[in-house]
Amino acid sequence: MERSGDKMKPVLVGIAGDSGSGKSTFVKTLSNLLGEENVREICFDDYHSLDREERKAVKITPLHPRANNLGLAIEHMWLLKQGRKILKPIYDHSTGRFGEPEWVCPVPYIICEGLHTFYFNVLAIQYDLKIYYDTDLELKIIWKIQRDVLDRGYFAEKVIEEIRERQKDIRNFVEPQSQYADILLKLRLHSDNFIAVQWNESTDSHWFENLLNEPGSWEVFQEWYGGKKWNVYSIARKFTLDEVKRSFKIDSSFRIKEKELEPYLVSSLLIATILKQIRDLKDKKEV
Repeated sequence: MERSGDKMKPVLVGIAGDSGSGKSTFVKTLSNLLGEENVREICFDDYHSLDREERKAVKITPLHPRANNLGLAIEHMWLLKQGRKILKPIYDHSTGRFGEPEWVCPVPYIICEGLHTFYFNVLAIQYDLKIYYDTDLELKIIWKIQRDVLDRGYFAEKVIEEIRERQKDIRNFVEPQSQYADILLKLRLHSDNFIAVQWNESTDSHWFENLLNEPGSWEVFQEWYGGKKWNVYSIARKFTLDEVKRSFKIDSSFRIKEKELEPYLVSSLLIATILKQIRDLKDKKEV
């Protein structure tokens, strides 16, 4: 591993997107592929500066930057990038209050996910890879209700009301972060009841193309999104494991049990492969 003195320099990943878009589940999938002992997740909700009651009092949502201590987040990402540990705050969704802070030490991969993960450019430049997670509204509503009702103790009616109230802040404060992303993953519910993925990457990036066993064999088009031009690849069907191995340069160390892979898992395998490539490049650098 790349070290500065005795400090490991992690692969620092930023995943931004709206609440309930599936970011945390995606991080868990990556963690399983890369090895849980090698991955540390940081949820940017922990950088809220106001608890639930304080936000109600000043009539502000968690999506507003003023409800978050992004200055501390910038400092912490810089420290982690240098291989130094941080004392990170904790926000408890079950109570809406803050808990005792915890130490976070560098590990091979640190994956940060949240509403404002690369809100400022000075924050965005800390990451080795930036992914913007753009989930179809219908799918996002389903996931958010499931999560907030089952895991966080909210009532379904309250969740739906909150979704409506937050749309303006999503447009103003979350979606503009896509301009900083290296990869944009668009998720939608396919008619055959699986999640289809549209993989967008900035036109100066070639991650997807470099993972193809036969470059040029994949249909690609370009589109503008968030004021930026993207190369677009559609992963809208299921793959057999043999097809995945033939089509993509997936890292051979991954243990895949499924015989048929949905686009979501294929995308996760591709991202995990990219992260391992970044890790290898870091390890090859001179100390």
